[in-house]
Amino acid sequence: MTPALEEKLHAKGKADAVAQDNFVRKHDLQEFESIQSHGGLGLSLTDKGLLLNVLGHFSAYLPSALCVLGAVWGGAWTWLTFVVGWVVVPIADLILGADSYNLTEEEEKKFAESVWFRVVTWFHFPIQVATVTFGAYWVATHDLTWAEWLGVTFSIGTAEGFGIGCVHELIHRPGTVDFVSGVLSLCWSNYGHFWIEHLWGHHRNVASPLDPASSDVGDNVWTFVPRCMWLSFVEAWGIEAKILKSRGKGALSVDNRILQAYAVTALVAGAYHQAFGLAALPFFFAQGFIAAWIVDNTNYIEHYGLRRKEVSPGVYERVGWLHAWDTPELLSNSLLFKIQRHPDHHTNAGRPYQVLRTYPQAPTLPTGYAGMIALSWFPPLFWYVMDWRVALVKEQEREFRATGTLLGNAYPFPDGAQAVYSFDTEADKLFIPADYVVRASSNQPAFDQYAAQKEGRRGVSQYGRNRGSRVAALLALVLAVVGGAAVYGGFGATVHVQTDRAVRALPRPTLFDRLGGLEGIRPLVSSIYAKHTADPLTAAWFEGKNHPVVEEHVVEFFAAGTGGDVTYTGRGMLDVHRGMQISGEAFLAVQDHVLTSLAEHGYGQAVKDEVLGILFSLRPDVLPDLKPIATAATGSAVEAGEL
Repeated sequence: MTPALEEKLHAKGKADAVAQDNFVRKHDLQEFESIQSHGGLGLSLTDKGLLLNVLGHFSAYLPSALCVLGAVWGGAWTWLTFVVGWVVVPIADLILGADSYNLTEEEEKKFAESVWFRVVTWFHFPIQVATVTFGAYWVATHDLTWAEWLGVTFSIGTAEGFGIGCVHELIHRPGTVDFVSGVLSLCWSNYGHFWIEHLWGHHRNVASPLDPASSDVGDNVWTFVPRCMWLSFVEAWGIEAKILKSRGKGALSVDNRILQAYAVTALVAGAYHQAFGLAALPFFFAQGFIAAWIVDNTNYIEHYGLRRKEVSPGVYERVGWLHAWDTPELLSNSLLFKIQRHPDHHTNAGRPYQVLRTYPQAPTLPTGYAGMIALSWFPPLFWYVMDWRVALVKEQEREFRATGTLLGNAYPFPDGAQAVYSFDTEADKLFIPADYVVRASSNQPAFDQYAAQKEGRRGVSQYGRNRGSRVAALLALVLAVVGGAAVYGGFGATVHVQTDRAVRALPRPTLFDRLGGLEGIRPLVSSIYAKHTADPLTAAWFEGKNHPVVEEHVVEFFAAGTGGDVTYTGRGMLDVHRGMQISGEAFLAVQDHVLTSLAEHGYGQAVKDEVLGILFSLRPDVLPDLKPIATAATGSAVEAGEL
C-alpha cells in the first residue's frame, strides 16, 4: 500500500468516524414502525406455492371484463371499472393488507424457472386489443349519453392503465414474445415511446433531477404528469438517436422504433375508422391518453421526494433500495404483477416480477398504487400524507451514510445491483457504467428479518403476526360480503333500473347535434345531392332545377327533421313528390345515397339507423305513386318498404 493511499484511507476512516459520532436520530423508532406495518388482515399469497401465485395474477384481467359488463348494462354501470379501480381496490387493499413474504432461495429458483409466470403475461395484449376494439365498436354503434360515453372511455382507459404492471414486466423481459407484446400494447395506448425512455432513461436517472419521471417534494401531479409526458418523449427521442448513431444510422431512419411505434398507432386508428367510422376515433385516442396519464401518475408516486446523492457534477450514486417506494399490498400487487415491490426492481432490474422482494426498511407507501394515485389527485392531502414520510427516509439515508446501519440494524437488504436491464445488452452498455453492476451473492440479506422478529426486535417485517385475529377478521369479511350479496339480490335489480333511468333522463344531444349541426349537415347533403344527380335512377328528377335552391331546401329539411332550430322554407313533401312516379327501386337508390354519404363522413351505425328511420317515416309522402318492384327470383311484386 502506498503512503498516499494509506493516508487517504486513514482520512476516510476519520471522516466516517466523525460522521458516525455526529449522527443524531431525530425521530423515534416507533415512527418508522408506524409506516412499516400496513395493518389490515395481512393476508399473504407469495408463500402459498407456485400454482396459486400464477392463478392470482389472472386477476389482472378482471378490469377488462368489468368494462364489457358495464358498457352492456349501460347507464351508471358504464363507470363500473373506474369506480372499482379507484375506490373499491384501494379500500380492499386497506382491508386485506400486506403480503410481505419473501421467497427462500429454493422457492425463488422454482418461481424464476417456471414458464407459467410468463404465460400469464401473454394474455395481456390480446385482451387489451379485444377490450379497446369492443369499446370502439360500442361507442360508434350505440346511442350513448355523454355520461355513458365518458363512463365507457374512462373505464377502458382505467383498465389499460392498470395494465401498466404487466406491460412494464413485458418490456423488461428478453424473450421476443414478451417484449414485442409489451411494445405493441403501448401502441394501442398511443404511448409507443415509453419503453425506450423507461429502460434507458428512467432506470439510469431515477431519483435525480435528470429524470422527468421522478417527482420531488411539493410537485403537483396535475402539472407533473403533462410535463413528464412531454419530457419523456424528448428524452426517448434522444436515447433512440444515440442508439441508432452507435449503429451507424440516422435518427430519422426507418429503424427508428419511436416512428415505427406511432406508425402502428396510426394504422390501428385507421383500422378502427374503417370498421366503425369517425365516432370510434375520439374514444380510441381518449382511452390511450387516460392510460398514458395513469402510467406517468404511477411514476409520480413511485419515487416522490426520493433523491440519490450527487457524487460529482451530474453524476449520482448507484441506484439502491432507498430510491423507490415499496408497498406490499396483496391485492394491488396481484393486479399489477408486483411492480409495487419497486425498490428491488430498480436495484435489480433483471429480476422477474414473481421473485421481487419487499423489506420494511425500504421507503414504504401507506397503501397500494391505486389508493396512492387516487390520493395524488388531491395534492394537499397527498403532501400531508407523504412529506413527513420523505423526511423519515432522508433520516434513514443519513443514518446509513454515517453508521452503515438502518434503524440500528445491520444493512437489511440483499447485495447485488443492476439498475439497467433489457433485451438489448449492447444498448444497456451505452447507458450504465460498469461499476453500477454488482453480482448478487444470495437472494437473502445478511440481516435475517424473521429471526429478528422471533427475538422480538423492532423495525422488522410484520409478516406472520396476529394470524388468529386475521383469520377471524377474514371470516367476518366473508360473512359480510355474502350477507350484502343476499340483500342486494332482493332490491339490487330495482336500484339498477332506477339508476339507469336516472342517467338516461339526462339531456341527450339531438340527432342534429350529433350530425355536427349545419356545419356537418351541409357537406353531408351536398354529397347526397351529388349522388342523386349522378344516378340514372334519380337524375331525371333534378333536370332543369335550380340546384343551389333545391339543395338549400334539402339542408333546411334535413336540419329541421333531425331536431335543429331551423325553419324549412320549401313546399310540403306530398306536394313536391306527387306526380314524380317514384318507383320502389328509385327509393332504394335514394336510401343507398344517404347511407353511403353518412359512412363517407364517418358517422356510426347508430346515426345511420336513426336517419334511415326518419327516411322511412316519410315514405307515404315521398312515394304517393309507389310502383311495385318485380323480384328477380320469383317475379312477384313487393313494395319497396317490404324489401
